[in-house]
Formats: sequence, structure tokens, C-alpha cells
Amino acid sequence: MRFCVLLIGCLLASDICAQEPPKTSSGLPEVPYVERQEKQFAFYPGGKIGIEAGVPGNIRIIGWEKATVRMEAEKIVYYLAPEQAKALVEQYPIRVRYTQTSVTVRIASSPTHGATMEFNLTFYVPKDRTDISVKKSHGDFAVSSVNGWIEASVAEGSLEADSLSGYFSAKTLRGDIRVKMSGNRWRGFEFAAVTQLGSIDLQLPLAFSAALQLETRDGKVTVDYPPQIVDGEPEPPQILIRKNSQSLKATVGDGGPPIKLVTYSGDVKLSKLNVNTD
Repeated sequence: MRFCVLLIGCLLASDICAQEPPKTSSGLPEVPYVERQEKQFAFYPGGKIGIEAGVPGNIRIIGWEKATVRMEAEKIVYYLAPEQAKALVEQYPIRVRYTQTSVTVRIASSPTHGATMEFNLTFYVPKDRTDISVKKSHGDFAVSSVNGWIEASVAEGSLEADSLSGYFSAKTLRGDIRVKMSGNRWRGFEFAAVTQLGSIDLQLPLAFSAALQLETRDGKVTVDYPPQIVDGEPEPPQILIRKNSQSLKATVGDGGPPIKLVTYSGDVKLSKLNVNTD
């Protein structure tokens, strides 16, 4: 009987151990703590959305046909037990204030927990038209299929823009810039983006019109785009080289509003978009 009691006790103990989350050699949980949050509300085209995020994490904004805004948030905490992680997340709520024409989203900065926590946000907004302002510390920013006045400032993270129109101005201190144009021209005012440290990749459809201004202060410019035909002759774009800097100024198609992309340290590539999204 005593042997049976000991055996049952061992089995119970092993079952309890099996239910505990796996831990690293330092005793910290291997599996991160994750919370998800969703919010959706009516929002008229022509309104403005302002986002300020002081915690690390990515922000993605996608245009859709609905007259609503939908926010999907993923809050992730690493290296903490679930109880501690939950308590930490509660210290940094996502504060959303909105009317049918104005939205503000704010997350307080996290100077001491930046290495253990990240908030990833995805927004679906009216594609025509929504004005957007984004300020964030660490993490990538991506926006696609939106017509509006878009401004973004990122301390450390990459910028991605796809199928936009209107006005675009963005900067990052450390991160790459990836741009995909759609249609047959840039429709709107200036499109401009700058990075202090990072590469630039600009993809244009084959039949596209714009005035290009591409520059690297310390790197090289490469072109994989068909030359323009002038007076029946192909005319490849001219790359100006000065010491470590290179720049390209060229009119493609019928020209149009400027597309300005600058990196202070990194390469610049102009290439054709494989699929015409016109």
C-alpha cells in the first residue's frame, strides 16, 4: 500500500510538471505571453487618424472599402511568468479616442521594458480618403492601398509603402525603405521618404509616369528598369557620382509629381514591378 501511495504521488507530481510551460536554462518561460484586443467603429472617409506608440512593435495600416476603422492589437511579453506579464501589459493600455472623423491612438513609452515587450497593431481604414499621422519609437511601419495625407516618423524601424496616392512624407533614423507604386502615375502631391541608415528599394510598373529623385550619400544606385525612349532611341537614366554619394534624377513616362527617396548610408535600387496592378 505504501508503495502505491508513493507511486500515485510521483505520477501526480509528474503530471503537474508536464502542465507547466517550458522554461529556458535560466528558468524563464520559453513561450511568450500574448494578449489580443480588437476594436471597430464607424468612421467617415476624409477623417484623420493619429497614432503615437512608445513601445516596440510593428504598425500596419490597410485601406478597405468600408466606412469603418478596425484595430487589431497583439501584445507580446517575453521572459516573464504569465502573472507578471499580465501585470506589465496592464501598465501600458492602448488608449483609443474617436469620433466619426477623428481618431487618436496612444501607448505610453516603456523605457525599462522595451526588451521584453512589443505591441503589434493593424488598422483597416477607409481607403479613400483617410489622413494618417504616425509617431513611434521602435518597429516597422507599413501602409497600403490608402489615398490621403500620410506622415510618419520612426526612430528605429523600416518603412513600407504600397499602392498609395495623395501625399506621403516619412523618415526613419535606422531602417530600410520599400516602395511599390501602382497604376500609371503617382496621383497626388510629393512622395518623400528618408532614412539615416538603410537601403531603399523602389518598384515601378512598366507604364508609369513620375519625376524621380533618388539619392544615397554613402552607397550606390542600381537600375533594373527599362530605359525611356527619346526621339526613337533608348535613353537610360544617368547616375551622378560624387565621391561616396550617388544620385539619379530622371523623368519616367510623362513625368509628374516628384518621388524623392534619400538614404544617408545605404544602397538605392530602382526596378520594375513584376505584376502591373493598374
